[in-house]
Amino acid sequence: MTVYKDKKRNTYYYSVTVELKSGEKKRYMKRGFKTQREAKKAEVDFLYEFETADEENVTFSEVADMYTDWYKKRRKESSYNKTESVVRLYLKTHFKNKLIKNITRRDVAVLHDKLLDKLSVASAKKAHTILSAIFNYAIKMEYLKNNVAKEVGNIDLREPKRMNYWQLEEFKQFISVVDRLEYKALFMLLFYGGMRKGEALALTWKDIDLDNNTVDINKTTMKRRVTTPKNESSVRKIQMPSHTINLLAELKISKFSKPDYVVFGEFYDSLSDTSVNRYFDRYIEKAEVTKIRLHDLRHSHASYLINAGNDIQIVSKRLGHANTSTTLDIYAHLYPSKEKEAISQMEDDFKLAKVYKIK
Repeated sequence: MTVYKDKKRNTYYYSVTVELKSGEKKRYMKRGFKTQREAKKAEVDFLYEFETADEENVTFSEVADMYTDWYKKRRKESSYNKTESVVRLYLKTHFKNKLIKNITRRDVAVLHDKLLDKLSVASAKKAHTILSAIFNYAIKMEYLKNNVAKEVGNIDLREPKRMNYWQLEEFKQFISVVDRLEYKALFMLLFYGGMRKGEALALTWKDIDLDNNTVDINKTTMKRRVTTPKNESSVRKIQMPSHTINLLAELKISKFSKPDYVVFGEFYDSLSDTSVNRYFDRYIEKAEVTKIRLHDLRHSHASYLINAGNDIQIVSKRLGHANTSTTLDIYAHLYPSKEKEAISQMEDDFKLAKVYKIK
């Protein structure tokens, strides 16, 4: 029996769990029936309609929910949260309860315009990619035969890459006002290590080799929960300069530490994102330097290495990129042009040759 009494309202309701065509299970509930018999009849009617309904007549929102449920079981929590947010805020609010089979290429084009009114070009393109993935999922589940989002194509616009980062002198000005050892060590590690914030906050003392000046990056955090790194290439061991290692050694002495305890935080609990961001912004204001995001310390590290003339492979390895093409795609504009140097070499080829004037 799936009919229950709502004691607070003195009414009845039914609650049933059904299996969708995708194999996913979903619970449906309806309240407000005056009698148990009415609730039972409504439940029977619902199940009959569900079992006899044409499964092609599903709405976009229903398929989007199925997709996000499927995605949640197969992706990292951080990726799921971003995807679910895009689906909820932009895709479901646009298509709502429109049957997914009735969505046209024109509907997708209209969505593009609305996305560009609210989001950056990059974010709008990401939303389109998620939309296309939902249509692909619908095809696999036999709700659709074609992907109209793929037929339309992604948004054909580019925006100039904007990247905020600090040069060394600006970072020195910033770090000079950081008066808490734990945060000073963290910000130095981010600037000179180029790691992601989650990777730094997940570090335990057994990941820090104070004798060999290395840091072993093998995990990350999401909302203070330790999880696997972003990808396989994110697992890496990097060398660190002595001044940063010395700060970490000083931090270790200042607190009760065990190999499994986190470096930044207490015992097994790392510092919260909110606290780190708050202190970072506070010190920026105090130092009177250009305001950047904490993640931009990673870009600052890349800029620092590039300006020092380091090879792209070194930069890529320290950042934990899967390949150098990823690094170049993000930071190519920071590499100085070698064209003048190349032309200068060409000039030298015939510098001593006699020049003839043609009359």
